[in-house]
Amino acid sequence: MTTCELWPDLDRAWQSTGEHSASDPGRASGEAADCRWRIIKTESRSRVLLLNAKDHAPMVLKIYRTPSRLAWRTLGVASRANREFTVMMNAHRRGLSVVRPRYWLEQRRKGRLTFSAIALDFADGPDLESWLVEGRGNPAQRLLAAEATGEMLGRFHRGGLFWGTVSTRNMILSGGNPGGLVAIDMPYARIYRRDITGDADATIDLGLSLQLSDGAPAFYEGERKALVRAYCAGDANRAQAVYAELRPPTHREWKRRRLLRRLRNLFSKGATSPGPGGRYDAASGDYRVLGSNSVFLDG
Repeated sequence: MTTCELWPDLDRAWQSTGEHSASDPGRASGEAADCRWRIIKTESRSRVLLLNAKDHAPMVLKIYRTPSRLAWRTLGVASRANREFTVMMNAHRRGLSVVRPRYWLEQRRKGRLTFSAIALDFADGPDLESWLVEGRGNPAQRLLAAEATGEMLGRFHRGGLFWGTVSTRNMILSGGNPGGLVAIDMPYARIYRRDITGDADATIDLGLSLQLSDGAPAFYEGERKALVRAYCAGDANRAQAVYAELRPPTHREWKRRRLLRRLRNLFSKGATSPGPGGRYDAASGDYRVLGSNSVFLDG
């Protein structure tokens, strides 16, 4: 079953993958166990790796580091990887368009978090923002992408999912299909046991979906209206009212509102998974607790 081990020592994993990343992160790569890895993105407190295990589908590994000066804040608080994994597992169980989570793992010293990690399926395809900015789609395909964005967010909110990091960069055109979007990167997401359509959380998600990461409009006027109409499941009257509410705030205001919601979700209880690590079996829907020294990546 197992071909590529997720290093039980995440400190060592962080150090070994970061040796060559400072000068040129985009080209940093290496080998571990029976797989190759390549850095997709690296920041001071997080690193995203693409893992290619022999004879298995590629997988994404996200490692989160807690600086020692801030570790005291993590006493009794679930790790970022645990929260993200749990939300994505529950969303996947509900049939929502998110990448499938595989594993999560955390390491603590005297109760203080040092590292945590989450392993996810690799979504093969361009991100929506790059696809739009580079002009890869014709008008009909752009309209399809706008409608797919609205439909996906509508399903999220009706299913109780607040995304929290909505960005056209975090939507992948699965297989390059503009009508087949899948969501990635959900560290601040939360799932409620009710429809959140119309709530402040939902409005923030929807407003940010209309913009690129620099605040520029992601879609043309007709495409934006089609996105909102798809979000409202084709209800034209409701779509008109929702669209009117989205106009006033600036990109900075949307981001300020989102930050406040993230902080609220970060320090609220939310849903978490038991153990120092765990595995999600998508076929059965089961979750299994794994020890910190027995987490592996399979195909």
